[in-house]
Amino acid sequence: MNTVDIALARHHTYALFGRLYLEGVTAVTLPTLQSIPELAGTLPNTFDADEAAAEHQSLFGFNVFPYESIFLDETGLLGGAATDAALESYRQAGFPFGDNSASADHIGHELALLAHLCGAEADALEDNLPLVTERMRGLQRDFLQSHLVRWLPPFVLAVKRQERPFYTALAALTLEFANDHGGAVGGTPHDAPVPKPPKQMDNDKTSLKDIAEFLTTPPHSGIFLSRDDVGRLARQMDLPRGFGDRTQMLTNLMRTAAQYDTLPALLEAIRQHVVAWNNDYDQIALDYPTLIPFITPWQTRLQAAQQILHCIQEQIQTLA
Repeated sequence: MNTVDIALARHHTYALFGRLYLEGVTAVTLPTLQSIPELAGTLPNTFDADEAAAEHQSLFGFNVFPYESIFLDETGLLGGAATDAALESYRQAGFPFGDNSASADHIGHELALLAHLCGAEADALEDNLPLVTERMRGLQRDFLQSHLVRWLPPFVLAVKRQERPFYTALAALTLEFANDHGGAVGGTPHDAPVPKPPKQMDNDKTSLKDIAEFLTTPPHSGIFLSRDDVGRLARQMDLPRGFGDRTQMLTNLMRTAAQYDTLPALLEAIRQHVVAWNNDYDQIALDYPTLIPFITPWQTRLQAAQQILHCIQEQIQTLA
């Protein structure tokens, strides 16, 4: 393909992927998906719009929250600096984002921005505007390195753990596509600072709620624990998980484990979960060496999580 065709192909791919993250599989996108081998095999034999919408809502509304701020903001909350930075990138690119600024850093919108930039690059190539072409490529490179690729690896792993075949395949394709695109536009990865663990994790008064908050905040722990992940841990330990948000559910689970003298076993199960995440990061680094600079900060977070869990386990053994 020539450069115009490549830019247009990226435009259409990013636009499709962004729409799928925002809306899920619909009757409109279904024929296109059936023509993509990596995705076609994961689709149900009979399409049901209501079931497709329910699966999308269950995954991205209740389990894995597809926002940059959830993964990169030190609070682990929606909005804040990450959202503001995404909005500023949209403004610089002339991307016509809607009024709901709180969701600006949704992966669907971030992919739509890249679709917009790739489309603009194709137009500039066709019109023989080299300065505009280079500016569009520079904006693509900056957005990939400053935003999307910094949080895409843990997001992809979080989706993988929910065992939804279509979205697992979509997430894997998204990572592969972004990696290929990043390699094509070049540049040097931006520094990705790793936040220090909260102070309450480094004293004798650390509570079970503090531990739960640490583990359910990706910028601190390096992992993403969904509601279903906590539910699987509860079933593994044959304990009730309770209700509430992810942090409250994990807090309730640990408190119940403490009552039944199974907290050490639960902490070991969580530690093994962290080890599995680290192995998956290793696999991404092996598959996509150019992503290593973006994966290393997440593995640094994991090392802190492993150390904290190890210290807590030792404290419990001392008290036993």
